[in-house]
Amino acid sequence: MLSIFKKRESKSVFSELSKVEKKIIRAWCMYDWANSAFFTSIVSAIMPIYFVGLYRESLGSGVVFFNFQFSATVVWALTGALGTFLIALSSPIFGVIADRSGIKKKLMAIFCISGCLATIMLFFSSYTSSPWLFSLAFYFLGAIGAAGANVFYNSLLPHIAPENLLDDVSSRGYAYGYLGGGLLLLIHLVVLVFFDYSDLAIRSCLASVGVWWFGWALWTLKVVPEPSYKKTRKIGVSKSIVRALRQIKSTAGEFKQFKQLLIFLIAFVIFNDAIATCLGIAGAYGLDVLRISPETATLTILIVQFVAFPGSLFFSYLSKKLDTKKSLSIAVIGWGIIAILALGFAPLKLDNHNQYDYQLSFLDDKYVLNSSPTLSETNKNEVSWADINSKFLDKDEISLDEAKLFISNFKTTDCKFSISFLDGPLDGRNEVCDSHPTYLNQNLLDRWPKLLRSIVWQPLSLNQDTQFLIMGIFVGMFMGGAQALGRSLFAYMTPKSRSGEFFGFFSFSWRSVSVLGPLSYAILAGFYSPRVGLAFLGLQIFIGLYILKFVNVEEGRKVAIEQNKDQHIIR
Repeated sequence: MLSIFKKRESKSVFSELSKVEKKIIRAWCMYDWANSAFFTSIVSAIMPIYFVGLYRESLGSGVVFFNFQFSATVVWALTGALGTFLIALSSPIFGVIADRSGIKKKLMAIFCISGCLATIMLFFSSYTSSPWLFSLAFYFLGAIGAAGANVFYNSLLPHIAPENLLDDVSSRGYAYGYLGGGLLLLIHLVVLVFFDYSDLAIRSCLASVGVWWFGWALWTLKVVPEPSYKKTRKIGVSKSIVRALRQIKSTAGEFKQFKQLLIFLIAFVIFNDAIATCLGIAGAYGLDVLRISPETATLTILIVQFVAFPGSLFFSYLSKKLDTKKSLSIAVIGWGIIAILALGFAPLKLDNHNQYDYQLSFLDDKYVLNSSPTLSETNKNEVSWADINSKFLDKDEISLDEAKLFISNFKTTDCKFSISFLDGPLDGRNEVCDSHPTYLNQNLLDRWPKLLRSIVWQPLSLNQDTQFLIMGIFVGMFMGGAQALGRSLFAYMTPKSRSGEFFGFFSFSWRSVSVLGPLSYAILAGFYSPRVGLAFLGLQIFIGLYILKFVNVEEGRKVAIEQNKDQHIIR
């Protein structure tokens, strides 16, 4: 097989590569720098905050349908699941076509540009009648573009790096991504703080992601060469799709020959689905469940990026000292610990007047309502709550007797709010409903966060914002290892001549299963509680880790080498 790389001994290092090889690898890594801005600022940091705000402004805490709570977090997770499903259906078809026609870069460019344009369109959400729906729709299209481009970007890896440097190059790509995504997020944070998180500032930051993504992606698209491919007779698009579907069926059947690759694929899609879901819902979960501040959510994601940069390089180093599989296992164990830790996060007991949902202060023998939450017009529980308390909520001032009646309503089972009084006869009086986020006697899983709150969070005065920041540090330490080493290990056991096909199938399998995480979380969170959904994700991680132990990497590599022997590749 012809390759842009010469055969090298196993001790080959970057310093031994030619200038052309280094240039190509650097350009390939720069796409991680480019598109990570989408996953950092859009998926994890700014967009979830913006969406939750728009959603609550329009629908309050959400819509209830057949006892299912469509909260902001649930809607966000379901949208991610739908996008993942569509990419899963299309990626193997495009992968096979790319292998047979030599258009990996072209397809990557199409998805990339589409995603960039959709991201830029987020700027115009405020000029529509339904900003939350408009934003969600173009976020959805942007996510499809980002995920689709990544299929072909990943398939380039075995072509641009010698096999003994796959771990290094894959980890370097992720490191570039964390640094690039973190740098742009830092700029966004400065802008948002300076302009006090104004709507215009938020929308400008979202749109800038599309510009950043496209601008840096041009480097990759210009420098990285189109890989060699097997020459075939040109056929039309429809026949190409039919042939691609047949090839997918054939590939699935051939996986019997790629036993180790198949075992790894099963393990990877299970634990990575859980990891990706955790990353995708983190921002919305923090705001919607823990009620952290938008500033904390953004700062946490920023910490994740800059901790992940050295973390990714560390796991590359660790893979040389141990091996890729062992290093990957350590990273997955780390993620399991993160899930357990996150499950124990809990808001501290309310101890400040300004922390309560309803805040009333005494003025001229009456109580004035200074602060109150936005109630949904479609959620039957909140509609009922508004009807019961309309005589209090529709007034700017209420009498002392009315205030006493109002606080008594916070002991009802359908209430999920809190109330506090400042000054006057009721000074210091407060009440917290049984369904309030700080109330932790709702189910069996609440025992864990309740325990941590009593022995760690409350004694150390670590509120939910601080807890979220701690999680960010741990996520940064292990995030790069799981994803980078997973990608390189798959590439190591994949025939170069069929990289598009295999990475397409890889993406198909991963994303088909990846619907499970967001969908399961959404269902469990909707019918039970977000903590139940998070517990399921933690279980998923450990199931994937258990399956990973059965992978024989060297056996998988031997099969890949045998597949390449009879392939005729052209430039």
